[in-house]
Amino acid sequence: MTFDQPTRSLRAATAADSAAVAALHTASWRSTYRGILPDAYLDRAIAAERAQFWHERLAPPINGRQHVLLAEDDSALRGFVCVRLDDDPAWGACLENLHVQPDLRGQGLGRQLFAAAAGWVTLTEPGWPLHLWVFTANAATCGFYDRYGGVVIESHARTMPGGVTQPLLRYLWRDLDQLQAQLRAG
Repeated sequence: MTFDQPTRSLRAATAADSAAVAALHTASWRSTYRGILPDAYLDRAIAAERAQFWHERLAPPINGRQHVLLAEDDSALRGFVCVRLDDDPAWGACLENLHVQPDLRGQGLGRQLFAAAAGWVTLTEPGWPLHLWVFTANAATCGFYDRYGGVVIESHARTMPGGVTQPLLRYLWRDLDQLQAQLRAG
């Protein structure tokens, strides 16, 4: 017996999407960061904090230096990615967020969003590398980025939402064409 996979479409986020993006971001953090961020933050403050964050982040005017791409099926948000160009340009574009609905992880949606983000950077700033920060304690996500050729170039402790200081790793990809080919190949 085969089951039909829903058709997933990608589209740019608008201000009207802020609540849905914040809800998915909250669910993803609650699922992934238990034991990394304080339970009190994840259980209470995160929802309002992420709602405010995405309300501000997606408020017009958007200057073309940020790209938030949504993955949807049947008009429901299943994942999103956010790339910013000017956060730390010495390292290129910053993949600030990549989140997939927790029950859909491991099905290729994260790869699809990551490839689309790298493609946008290639079109917008040809030749730029891409970097991101990930919690050192987030072994599954580190494994994902390792699998696709990410190189850890530094470690840095940062105070995170919820007030805890956590070590982070900066991953870097210099060749985005190669990254996109790896992501498409699976």
